[in-house]
Amino acid sequence: MNIDSSGMRMQIGKSCSPDCEVAAREAGAEALRGADAPTFALVLCTDQYDADDLASALRRELRDLPWAGCCAAGVFAGTELLHQGLVVALFRGMDLQVGTGMGGPVSKDPRAAGRDAVARAIEKLPPMRPGRRRALLVFPDALSGNPTEVVRGAQQEAGAGVVWAGGGAGGDLRSAMTAQFTNGQAYRDRVVVIAFDAQAPIGVGIQHGWYPYGPPTQVTKAHGATAIELDYESAFEVYRRTAASRGDALDVQGFARFAMTHPLGIPQANGEFVIRELISIGPDGSVRCVAEIPDGSLVRVMEGARADLLDAAAGAATLARTGTPGALGGAVVFDCFSRYPILGEEIQDELSRVQGALGEATPLVGCLTLGEVGAMGGGVPQFHNKTVVVLALPG
Repeated sequence: MNIDSSGMRMQIGKSCSPDCEVAAREAGAEALRGADAPTFALVLCTDQYDADDLASALRRELRDLPWAGCCAAGVFAGTELLHQGLVVALFRGMDLQVGTGMGGPVSKDPRAAGRDAVARAIEKLPPMRPGRRRALLVFPDALSGNPTEVVRGAQQEAGAGVVWAGGGAGGDLRSAMTAQFTNGQAYRDRVVVIAFDAQAPIGVGIQHGWYPYGPPTQVTKAHGATAIELDYESAFEVYRRTAASRGDALDVQGFARFAMTHPLGIPQANGEFVIRELISIGPDGSVRCVAEIPDGSLVRVMEGARADLLDAAAGAATLARTGTPGALGGAVVFDCFSRYPILGEEIQDELSRVQGALGEATPLVGCLTLGEVGAMGGGVPQFHNKTVVVLALPG
């Protein structure tokens, strides 16, 4: 297939080999095969690899080609989910300009880390000409610091008129190790930002499929990602009582299973909800979330069925496709790791629906993230849970 060199096209290479050298060689060779003047490579891998060894192997395979990315709980190549594997998405085309930046440590000053990563990515790009569009992919270390603050810092530096996507780097929580990649190296406790500039519109869609299950309650005491009190009572007691009001008996032992399909939602001015996943109960009856729960905010217990989650993923892809009206050069999907235990093997159906909404010929890559970065309704970017973000790049 002949591709106009002025447009962008993504070429994908993958490997399931557990060996770093073999994985880098297989995925790199497949992505590079027939590529003319590649611009950049997005690298996504699962967390079973030694990140430093993998980075060394990729440097040898990709040579002088700039590349960046992160590790995740699973990676996508088309509609295939790899529980162990490496995906290399090669971008080629004269129109696309790419810059990468890194900030951190995230654990020390997450907001400054976000600002610094964006500033360093943008400074590597030519000045924005009138009519060009910019997208920022943000990969914070989700296992250190506060990723919500990272996104706030990134937004402060980037300003308005930017398309946002990305997600928290991390594995499937079997270990506390994660990695972000840039400058040919593996890093930890950092945030990596990839800046894309293009002449044609860059589309993005973000949806989650959760809807209200309980009434609004106020977070009357919180600390970071922990809701200590709701409506001046223990957070778990209010959560348990909400379940009881709907006929669902809930105790501490059944919390994890129930919480998987009943997260908290923070209402937004546009009627949407930012989702917060619940992960544990404290001895004082507090409830710990994956990401920040603002003190004084309103929250609602949410629910969602498999069909709702599948519809949401297709909806996010449709929004992204609508935002890029011309030909697509490729798409990147960030799908929350905590949706996988609900969908199971139906995640293949989810990816198929995303692919169908984008067009069967659209190259597609992505990963299972520990939280997602996106802006609902064209507002400011936020850090989400249990959500799907789809970025569509023009061809």
